[in-house]
Amino acid sequence: MCFARPGYLILLWVLVPLSALVFYGVRRKISLWKKIDATDGSSGILPAMSFRKLVLRRFMLLLSAALMIVSMAGPQLCRGQKPVRQKGIDVVFMLDISNSMLARDTAPDRLTRAKSELLQISRSLGEGRKVLLLFAGTPVVQCPLTSDDEDFEILLDMATPDLITTQGTDYRRAFDSALRLADSGERASGNETVLVLCSDGEDHGYDLGDIAATMKKRGVYLHVIGVGGVQPVQIPMPGGPKRDARGRVVLTSFRPDLLAGLIKTVDGKFYYSRPDAPVNDQVAANIAAEAASARWIMAPGQRVPMHGETIFVALLFFVSGSMMTDVRRPARQNI
Repeated sequence: MCFARPGYLILLWVLVPLSALVFYGVRRKISLWKKIDATDGSSGILPAMSFRKLVLRRFMLLLSAALMIVSMAGPQLCRGQKPVRQKGIDVVFMLDISNSMLARDTAPDRLTRAKSELLQISRSLGEGRKVLLLFAGTPVVQCPLTSDDEDFEILLDMATPDLITTQGTDYRRAFDSALRLADSGERASGNETVLVLCSDGEDHGYDLGDIAATMKKRGVYLHVIGVGGVQPVQIPMPGGPKRDARGRVVLTSFRPDLLAGLIKTVDGKFYYSRPDAPVNDQVAANIAAEAASARWIMAPGQRVPMHGETIFVALLFFVSGSMMTDVRRPARQNI
């Protein structure tokens, strides 16, 4: 047995508290019944209750609900196995929107340069889906997994530092979130996932050693695009240059050492983007090559849908449980 939409099976957990509620209801009904008629129906005040029917009726209704949830998951009878090639590749775009990305040491500024690169990469990709993850001190999913290019481009254009109140740059939390997105995408489609990070290299987080080890172990490929200049520059803000707590002007510069060092510990490539030398064509070409060499996986050779049969059995249990009563039939009296 396999499922076309296994994500729906998580709804089966709803039956756990529901079963507890039903069990409580059974106990309460028995208690109230005994308070009204302690003779178990022999007095004729109330008909005798059948504990077996009481439990069986509710079990059938719960089983009916469980089968309806299973039917939503698209049950299939799977036989044999055959090698199939994965259809596409999912790309998680990670865009740094910390305040330092507003620096104008690359025309017109780092953030606009980064958004332009990601936009062109997205347009160059063929099959597959994409996610836009924005990050500064905390990450936020700006665009969930989608194949709609128009929605992706609109949400990418809206990316500004104002979207995240916690500033700074924490790569660790960003990669944690990106890997979770990769997990959910691979479970849903079976596609491989590629990460594309665009940043100026300023990190205020923690060591990335274990994150890099996880990416290496799982075979997640990483493309890192660096933006900015190596000479320190001011960060323009609405009220003037950004200043620290002591009133001193904060300077920022591109940190290629951190980004390039990360690539040494994972499978990936590092690119340095400049206005006169964009890198989107290189990144898109490498991603396309990875998609073309997607690995073969084993999949069921034959799938027989069982959706209709599952619904039929669920309705059978529901009708049977609904028609059943909790009352015990009176014993036949010999005349």
